[in-house]
Amino acid sequence: MNVFNPKILDASLRDVALCLSDNQKAEMLLYGLGILPQEGPSRAVIENAIQSCLQVTSLSPHNAARARILRARRRLSSGYQRGAQEDLQAALAAEPDNAEAKALLHHRSVAVEKLLSPLLPAGNGRFSDEIWREIALWLPRRDLKTLLFVPNALSRVASQLLFRRLDLHLSVPPDHEDGGATPPPPLASSYAQRTADILTRVITDPSFGGFVRTLCVYSYATGKDESMSFQLGMLTNAISRMINLRNVHISAFSENTVPLLRVLQPVRIRGLSLVCPDAPVDLSQFECQTLHHLSFSTREGTQSPTNTFIAQNRSLRTVSLHNMSWIFPSDALSLRNLTSIAFSGHLPPSSPAIADILEHGRQLDTLSLTCTFECLPAEQFRAHMGTLPFLRHFSLTVCGAARRTGSADLFPAVSDFLRARNELKSLTLVVREEADQRTTGFDAAAWGVLPSLTQLKALTITYPRDLAAGLAAWLIPRTLRALTLDYASAPRDPISLLDQLRPGIPPDLRYVEIPDFSARSARVTVEHGFPMARVVKIAGAYWRVVRGADGKVADVYQWPHKGEGAAREWLEWLGCEDAIRGGDSMQFAH
Repeated sequence: MNVFNPKILDASLRDVALCLSDNQKAEMLLYGLGILPQEGPSRAVIENAIQSCLQVTSLSPHNAARARILRARRRLSSGYQRGAQEDLQAALAAEPDNAEAKALLHHRSVAVEKLLSPLLPAGNGRFSDEIWREIALWLPRRDLKTLLFVPNALSRVASQLLFRRLDLHLSVPPDHEDGGATPPPPLASSYAQRTADILTRVITDPSFGGFVRTLCVYSYATGKDESMSFQLGMLTNAISRMINLRNVHISAFSENTVPLLRVLQPVRIRGLSLVCPDAPVDLSQFECQTLHHLSFSTREGTQSPTNTFIAQNRSLRTVSLHNMSWIFPSDALSLRNLTSIAFSGHLPPSSPAIADILEHGRQLDTLSLTCTFECLPAEQFRAHMGTLPFLRHFSLTVCGAARRTGSADLFPAVSDFLRARNELKSLTLVVREEADQRTTGFDAAAWGVLPSLTQLKALTITYPRDLAAGLAAWLIPRTLRALTLDYASAPRDPISLLDQLRPGIPPDLRYVEIPDFSARSARVTVEHGFPMARVVKIAGAYWRVVRGADGKVADVYQWPHKGEGAAREWLEWLGCEDAIRGGDSMQFAH
């Protein structure tokens, strides 16, 4: 027979390996790794193979040195200088006369030598930096900060991961919680000193600048600010050292945003997020055609320069636009390429925006709309019932609606559009004003779609007047982890309502938000309605639920911090990450 099955060789190799000792198996594996081409297997394959050899207790010093040198060569070619140095020194410890290890150590550049800090003593069984990095990538930022104090390679890995996102405060926000409209001099000077220290470190330490993937800049100075020019000069020098920079978030007044964009002009960024609270910045002066993610939040102003800028970036994957006076830019976007749309604005009477999104946005994972409606989108939803097969996060918030014939069919149509979407993870249906609820047809029937969403994790929904509390909780899917009730007509004494909700609340609920309840009712809310929750948010304040050894509620105390970035980390640490998912696609900006 001329038919050859390569699996015969695999089986023969296994049969031969069974007859060898552990040290001989390691020697055979090292021989195979040595003849593999550099562009062959991935780094993970090499790392795993070498680590398995080093775990052999009977491994000879010669084979231990060979394994270390093989991995050092691979790490040097991949740019992992520190890990390569550790392996070469360990190879010399195992075999002091190894000429190859000495030669590789001798040829290291002086620049690399300056970047290397004193090494930890090598020990058998200690994980490599690459393995620690893979483990640390799963940790929230709060835990990474804790690891900075661990006397282990983990502290170095944690510091590198923490500085993948760098926050620079060129001035104190005008509405700072401690400073009011005019921040006190000590606070302003501490922000300036911190920013100067960070920029100096980036400029003087190229390896530090290489860690940065996301840069967040905040600037709210008004009028002529002498320190602004100095900070921009330092930032210009620092940007050139951030060779791996991919995402940029700027939160500043429009007059401060323009010079910051000029500094970023030479950088090939992939994500850009802008927050201009006073007016939109003219993006026609900023040339960038490499964006995959764009977020722009502002108020009023002309929309055409932004549309032109969007049209230049045909490779956009996610877009987030927030300006209640703008309309959806269907003509400027390549809807077929988008995976996430978040739009806050206005839909005029003849707007086909919903139809365009549903017809062409086949790849959409996230669709979030916060709009004032003058059109009749119910017809557009009903005409595209089977679209958006990959939808996982859906949000519809009505800020105002014009009373027209057929407008009351909006939420019945949306309910039919969402029904039985088993892959949906988060849902938001909010209509604050009762007049808008009547106009758009939002009532107890809108809650009827919830039982069909069997994989829902996060829900934000308005509580209508005609919905009985005893029924409402049983309509919520059992899989829910985060619940936000928009209850505009919340009673002063919520105990009766909570007692009726309690029997049907999902047992694994972790996060609850009822913004219209009184802050004084936090403990009452937990004890009577949501004893299983870990965090409740009432009247804009977060409350942590502490349980005793018997599992019962022991205390409910207010979390003192108010920053959104800190709140996100805190919620993740408490296992309430579902409360912050699915809303904004530009999560690198936070």
